[in-house]
Amino acid sequence: MKLLYVTESVPNRDPQLGDGSSMIPYEVILHLPADVAVTLLTFSGPVPVPAEIRARCETVHELAPRADPAAFVLSFGGLAGLGKQRRSTPSARAAAATLSGRNDATLIHGPHALFLSHFAAGPLVLQTVDPWSIRAAMDTAIARSLRPAYRLRELLAGRAERSLPARARLLTVGAQDAAAWSAKLGRAVQSVPNGTTVATGPRRDRTSPVVCFAGSLNYAPNVDSATVLATSIAPLVWREVPEARFVIAGRQPTAAVQALAGPKVEILANVPSLPDIFQGADVAVFPDEHGVGIRNSVLEALAAGLPVVASPVAARELPPHPLLTVEAGRDAMVRKIVEHLRAPRPPHGTPGGAADQAGTVRSWDTVAGEYLAEVRAAVAASSAAGDLSGTARQL
Repeated sequence: MKLLYVTESVPNRDPQLGDGSSMIPYEVILHLPADVAVTLLTFSGPVPVPAEIRARCETVHELAPRADPAAFVLSFGGLAGLGKQRRSTPSARAAAATLSGRNDATLIHGPHALFLSHFAAGPLVLQTVDPWSIRAAMDTAIARSLRPAYRLRELLAGRAERSLPARARLLTVGAQDAAAWSAKLGRAVQSVPNGTTVATGPRRDRTSPVVCFAGSLNYAPNVDSATVLATSIAPLVWREVPEARFVIAGRQPTAAVQALAGPKVEILANVPSLPDIFQGADVAVFPDEHGVGIRNSVLEALAAGLPVVASPVAARELPPHPLLTVEAGRDAMVRKIVEHLRAPRPPHGTPGGAADQAGTVRSWDTVAGEYLAEVRAAVAASSAAGDLSGTARQL
């Protein structure tokens, strides 16, 4: 099969400049079967196309996005798709039209690239981590000012999504988001959850009990979670375990997150490996109050064999797990955290439990196979529609 894979940003796993959206096509491309010839159409940015992605793809087409000032004007001050307007250039539209005609199917990833579906020919699959209208609704709900503007952005996002081509198969990560998006659009949406990498190696030694939190630290819901952990939960934990340390790790921490640092609160920016953070902790805590989709960092902590205490929002869509405790109240979270910190610590150098989790972790091979199944279904539907059209002409 010849597949055109369109991504809104360069597929990568960069610890500072990558994100959940760039991670998915990176992993899917590398785990697609060898008989799938991939043509990548993407947009240049601060991260170059990784060598392993170039080696896996038949060809790579990297386009320059529109300059931010012009995109800002075209998007009416960011209300009507600033990310889309950065990418909606004549060269991008022409490339999508030309390259889709040369391939058996097109897979478009990312809400800011979905507009290219209107220019792509042939079988079509569209994927977005968070449906933009649902993400915009969350932003509206937590907005502290300018709520009418956020609401308008939400409405415009919904209108754009309702105009997506009827022949396209729609995918998102979370099952709840898939159901909500399906209800909004009045059409089928499938859920394809992300994969998780199993951590390897022994637990790292530490001189005091450690609580950790991990996530993108420039994402508003994670900023709120880190703040709650450091300012509300940590003081209650210190009453019971005064020597406990809190480690907050992730990419691009905002000034508000950096300000949380203190004698017993460590902020680690742009760590190259979150599994290393989990292997040096006694418990991971996710007190999320807002968020959409499935929280990958919870899955990664569990895959590392680390106990997790999570709010219902952080644990949304996750099946029961022996290492996962879901607590709605702050006091209940604190009690469980203290319980884990006081539990006997495994000897230094012993496995972190990741090997035991390997059989239960969802692999990227599985994920890539499910994406490919959706692409093949789109091709089959297109062939069937062509056969019906030919029959109608004969009649």
